[in-house]
Amino acid sequence: MKLSTTVVTALITLIWADTFSKNLEMKTSQEFNASLSLEIAYADNLTLPVFQAIGKFTQLSGTISQMNYFFEALNNARTHSVRIAHYGDSLILGDIITDYLREKFQQKFGGQGAGMLNIVSDDNRMRVTTIHTYSSDWTYYSFLTRNPNQLPLGISGALAIPKAGSWVKYETNSIYKSSSQFNIVKIYYSNADQNSTIHYSIDDGEKIKLVLEPGSSLNELVIKTKGNSKKFYMQFLSGASPSFYGVSLETSGNGVYIDNFPMRGNSGASLADIPEALLEQFNKKLHYDLIILSYGANVSSPNKGIFTVYEHKMVNVIKKYQKAFPNTSFLLISSSDRTQKVGSRFVTNPDVLMLIGAQKKIADKTGITFWNLSEMMGGKNSMNDWVNASPPLALKDYAHFTQLGGSKVAGFLYDAIMDTYSKYRK
Repeated sequence: MKLSTTVVTALITLIWADTFSKNLEMKTSQEFNASLSLEIAYADNLTLPVFQAIGKFTQLSGTISQMNYFFEALNNARTHSVRIAHYGDSLILGDIITDYLREKFQQKFGGQGAGMLNIVSDDNRMRVTTIHTYSSDWTYYSFLTRNPNQLPLGISGALAIPKAGSWVKYETNSIYKSSSQFNIVKIYYSNADQNSTIHYSIDDGEKIKLVLEPGSSLNELVIKTKGNSKKFYMQFLSGASPSFYGVSLETSGNGVYIDNFPMRGNSGASLADIPEALLEQFNKKLHYDLIILSYGANVSSPNKGIFTVYEHKMVNVIKKYQKAFPNTSFLLISSSDRTQKVGSRFVTNPDVLMLIGAQKKIADKTGITFWNLSEMMGGKNSMNDWVNASPPLALKDYAHFTQLGGSKVAGFLYDAIMDTYSKYRK
């Protein structure tokens, strides 16, 4: 089925223009079905000349050899699980970029499932890969909230504490095969006692009661379903209220899993607030083979000294993560092109060039790999082309990608990683 440019544009406008600016909830089946049509829109419009002309292949740079941890894991993906954490700011809200990157890797190396999902989320209304709902009585802490008791935040930079009766539900959909079903659920939590009790159900079936493992350390509860499942429901019943860090939807233990960890308004420096001891505990459970860092949208200043401060903070963050995840590859993705209006023209904000220079230094000082997103987009003043593409690849704020644009970014990123992987194999 072919969709006209007008229809594609309407679909993307429906989901993103209002959803991003107002965090619009998809309340009707018509709106949700429109979101599912994005997969068709993406597949059927790759041949549009304007669409094809935007973006260019850009190689990975920096210290390429440290990608070998990840590449060695890919070599064994048919028999072992490979896990990627994708951290970022509002550029990856709603699973944008991550969703299609997950699809590409799972198509080639196997695996199925959306991966780690928070209990409470501020982008659940934007996410089209998973329908995520929860009760309003969870106490939620993150980088963006007050945390008066200094509770240790989890791997995503967040945690949720229930009251008796608090519930959360995840439902897959078919926009991507990679996230359309699961047969393993993993729940991550701490600080339960011997009376902390939940019940859960799979695909609206019988509710099964479980007592959580007590203790202050990180616990992983693994639930295996009886087949390919699409719904998971959990409710906290009684006992001490644990700290819940997230739920991961997966399949059997091989293939690639990519966790999407966005945090709007964040520069990446807040990752330093996650305790190193807790990161090490997560490493033992999750075994990340690659950590991707996508930041830059919230780092802007006419003062050049700000970028030096940012460079110093991010070097410390990455070194902390390298210590907690010693056998993990790291990939730093630069800021996208961002424009400002000068007269009647939209031109690259000069801060972007200074920021990308600082990000290259961060990669160099920490010995990690670097990918220049702005260069892939077309370099200076390229955001204007993405906004005005047919169909649109970026929003009218000249800073964020549409679902379609995010898929295009993910495609180029996947190609860059696989190009380096093919050289590694030779």
